[in-house]
Parts: sequence; C-alpha cells; structure tokens
Amino acid sequence: MSTTYVAAAGVVDDRCIVRPRYDVADDGSISWAGNSDDRGAPPPAERVRDFGRALVVPGMVNAHSHAFQRAIRGATHGRAPDDPSDFWSWRDAMYHAATTLDPQGVYAVTRRAYSEMLAAGITCVGEFHYLHHQPNGQPYDDANELSWQVVRAAADVGIRLVLLEVYYARAGADRPPLAEQRRFCDRDVDAYAGRIAALRAAGVRVGIAPHSVRAVGRPALLDLATLARSLDVPVHVHVSEQPRENDECQTEHGCSPMQLLASVGLTDRPRTFTAVHGVHTTAADHAVLADQHVCACPTTEADLGDGLLPASELRAVGSRLAVGSDSNAVIDLIQEARLLEMGERLRSGRRSCLAPDERGRNLGAALAAIASEGGASSLGFHHLGRLAPGYQFDAAVIDLGHPLLAGVDPTHVLDAIWTTGHAGLVSATVVGGREYG
Repeated sequence: MSTTYVAAAGVVDDRCIVRPRYDVADDGSISWAGNSDDRGAPPPAERVRDFGRALVVPGMVNAHSHAFQRAIRGATHGRAPDDPSDFWSWRDAMYHAATTLDPQGVYAVTRRAYSEMLAAGITCVGEFHYLHHQPNGQPYDDANELSWQVVRAAADVGIRLVLLEVYYARAGADRPPLAEQRRFCDRDVDAYAGRIAALRAAGVRVGIAPHSVRAVGRPALLDLATLARSLDVPVHVHVSEQPRENDECQTEHGCSPMQLLASVGLTDRPRTFTAVHGVHTTAADHAVLADQHVCACPTTEADLGDGLLPASELRAVGSRLAVGSDSNAVIDLIQEARLLEMGERLRSGRRSCLAPDERGRNLGAALAAIASEGGASSLGFHHLGRLAPGYQFDAAVIDLGHPLLAGVDPTHVLDAIWTTGHAGLVSATVVGGREYG
C-alpha cells in the first residue's frame, strides 16, 4: 500500500520547504513531492507517516567502505619501539585482522558496520571488497563465499549495496603478494571475471575495482578496463593516497597513478570512474578527472596521516565529489562532508570553500549533495540522492528538537547540520519507503 510521509520541513527537489509531503508508491519511488497545502485533500490517516518536528533530507550514500576494518576500531593507535606510526604500520595491523576472519566473522563485522551506517542516515553503501579467499589464498568451494556474506549482511540490515569487487594481484612492481595479501588475490583476471559474472547472475549490483596501481600491473589494468566497458559498470580505484605510491608508479611506469589509469582506458567513459582519496594528485591528474568522480574519506585520511584532498581544484575542473567512511573508524557522513570543507579551509585560509557561490550561500545544501547525490552518481545509481518524483524515497530524518539545533534560526538549519552536526541528529532512516530507526 502506498504511503505519504510528512514532516515539519524537508528538502524537495533541492529546495527546503515547510511542511513537505512525499507520496511514495509501492515500489518505493516518489510519485509526488511538494508542499502539503498544494496537494489538496489529505490521504487516509492510516496511510500517513508524520515525522513531526523533523527535517527530511536525502538519504546519504557511502561511496567507499571496507566493512571488515570496523573490527580494528581504536586498536591501531599505540606504538611499538620501532613503529613509525604511519600509513604503512597501520596497514600491518589491518592485514592481521584480515587474516583472522572466517566467513561468519566477515558477516558479523559487516552487519555491525552496516547497522551503524543505517542508523546514521546512510541508505546505500559501496563496499570496496577485497577479502575473497581463504587466508592461504585458496578459494572456498564457492569462490564468492565472502562476497555472499557481505551481500547477506546488507540484505539483513536493509541497506542498499554496490559490491565493488576488488582485483588484487601483487605487493608491488615485480613483487608477488605478501603472505597476508594472498586471500585478496584471484588467480587471474579471467577467474575474477567469473566471480563477477556469478554475482551479477544473482542480481548483485557490482563495480570493477582494481585495488591500486601498486597492487595491479598494467596488463591486468588493460583487461579490467575492457571488462568494465563490456559490463557498463562503475570503476573505483585507490589513487594517490600516499606519496610513496606516486613514487613507485613513476619508477615503474614513468607517470602518475592517475595518468596510468587513463592510459589503459579506465577513464574512457564519462562519469563512470571514481578515484578514491586522490590526496596527492596534480593539476595534470585533475584534468583527467574533469568528468569523473573523486571520493574523499576525510576521517580515515586524517587517521592515517594521508593528507588533505585538493577539493576546490578538483571541483573547479568539473570533478564530482563524494564521500566515504573507508576504514569505518568513524561512520558518519555528516562529519565526512564537514571535514572535506574544513580541510579546504585549513589548506586555503578561506571559509565556505565548497559553497556554490562566492558569497558562501547554501553551503549546507552543497555538502548534503556531496554526501548523497555525489555518492549515488559515483556508484551508478541515477534514481537516488534527491527527494523528487521518479527517485526512490531514501531519506534521513533529522530531529529538529535535538539540543545541538536548539536556538538555530530555521533559515540556517542546513548549514548548522552540515557544519556543526553529527550522525546523532538522525532519528530515522527510510530506504525505498521502508522506515528504520
């Protein structure tokens, strides 16, 4: 039975209005959205869900997650005597966790992470999934055993999923995978493509995800570009997260990671490629990303000492920005979007850097769009990220009675949420018309 949702305020087709109404069809899509007074006679009371003193905003889309890393939250901050306490020593701790998880462990930690996402107003996640096989590298009887555990966790929680299946082949140029990387690695691209085909046959939305230029050589990148084109699916890659990655790519290929990825054809299709992190990129790299996506993960990038994304430069050339929770040390896209803006302020010494006009107006709306529509586009969803007719009714319900928003001028509430708020403001989450919370 179709349902009508109303609230004190909400976003309708990118406009914030008082007393909105969303008529939602049985398939979860919005059939009408606008001011309640413009709709005429109200629907029967039993079909109405009134959120009361709340603001309804588009559901947030997490464009980059490693759910299993939720298992090491808080466990990587102590230092041994010879520990440089950098990205690479953090990676050692992450590898240890990756080698200890069995299928039920993968399901349990993924479900825990996804439950937390849903409670935070996240309605869709792109899972950059690279735990594929047994710890010794041997496939399970079903080579997709661990992928199915991720799919099952998402279905049980109720969050939308795009499974960004990672291809991983080596520890670096002319280096076989380390012992702790073996479970990440498929035999070859054909074996990987077979796993992708099985997932798609079961109705799983997938993306092609070469882990990084460090982990995948040029011949395999060429094959993966061909596969992505043939399937017409999104491509996500870790790009220039650390200076060492750039240095190693320059030594092996004579160019930057982004230039290499472009040369093999992975960026040939507009708006289908996402560079994850992109912290240490150049103006030449940005030109390649002009009609593509960049996914920032500011809490993880801060946690690992990666650096700050040059977001203003990327946006200036036409890159579309998205955000992700990455290591899931923090699961809160309101914070991710805010830190993207705050990082720009720290880099530039200016304020309201990502606002859509020079006067800084509508900053909150711009950050909300990065956390919703930007992520949806990155994952290949063209009916998510907005509250407008024809889109799925995926929404985060913000409690306007929360103490953090006490005394805030209603005309500034979106700016207050996205520049000072956190996931604790979310009182309910709706996915395709189904309410959680």
